[in-house]
Amino acid sequence: MRARPEHDIHLHPATERRETFREGCIRFTRSHVMRRTGLVLLLIAANVFGAPQKAPKPVVFVTNYVFLGRHAPFFVGLEKGFYRDAGFDIRILPSTGSGFVISALEGGQADYGIAEAAPVVQAVAKGAKVKAFGVFMDKSTSGLASLEPYPTLQSVADQPVAAALTDSARVILPIIFGLEGLDPATLDWVAADPSVYFPLLLQGRARLITASIDSDVPTLRYRARGKTIYFSAFADWGYDVYGYFLVARADHIDAAPDEVRAFAKATAKSVRYAIDHPEEAARILVAHNPTLDPELMLAHWRQSIVAIETAYVAEHGYGHATPDRLQRSIDLVTKAFGLEKALTPDDIFADGFMPR
Repeated sequence: MRARPEHDIHLHPATERRETFREGCIRFTRSHVMRRTGLVLLLIAANVFGAPQKAPKPVVFVTNYVFLGRHAPFFVGLEKGFYRDAGFDIRILPSTGSGFVISALEGGQADYGIAEAAPVVQAVAKGAKVKAFGVFMDKSTSGLASLEPYPTLQSVADQPVAAALTDSARVILPIIFGLEGLDPATLDWVAADPSVYFPLLLQGRARLITASIDSDVPTLRYRARGKTIYFSAFADWGYDVYGYFLVARADHIDAAPDEVRAFAKATAKSVRYAIDHPEEAARILVAHNPTLDPELMLAHWRQSIVAIETAYVAEHGYGHATPDRLQRSIDLVTKAFGLEKALTPDDIFADGFMPR
């Protein structure tokens, strides 16, 4: 049987155009789908692996003293990542007093710190460019510790009181003397480093030492076994001002309000966590500072909590200050030291940075 010849198959011109158009559509659709798929994969990868993030800003935070229980919240914020989440790589350093903190801020050696209210007022009146942006501790825990009772201010006069040159007690105690009509010049100061306060007292070289109920007193009672330790609180002698401020340079607060606000928020979060978990807060503090005693640090921090969670804070909120109480602090310091510059609350405290 003869094979049938092969024939070319020719489509109708209209049919050819339809086929060409269909093939072009298929190619366009495939290309479009591939591009869209690639874009989706890139978006997924960005979400999974995270977009490049800005590195945390290194900041130095200076405490008002050697590390104590009251400083636990800052180490909690470091350990839990509260500061890092807010954009900070925080380094926490100790000091010898509020005066040192103010000097460190002014000298550019620190970015943030805590200092007692009275030294801040005095420093600003004398031209220091620092300012508070939050209240760390509402009530002052400061006072005098001794081996025998000193029930009145008059009984303190002419008695050797050990205090570092930058110790805030050198500001506060003259204020209280002034309120009672006593001469601050009758205070007999013994210049000493905080590390030797206890030996000076126990050896009788000082009759009183500057101390805090949330740090020195529990420690002293622990070390001086068999001896009675007395404590006279400045607050009981009429010192009704804020305890500790969160402070920074005034120009930094003005130039970087969002950063300061973020730091204040991270600090408030750290304080809240430390209050809710005191045992863990003490453990974290000791983990970063192994020479500290866990039991003592917990005792310190529990006393600090009392000075933080006051009726005033319950009414006004943590970290916030009111103009009337700020003005009272200013008036007390101004009167005690005869300061010439008239200050207002806005001169020492920047409002609107602590979270509500």
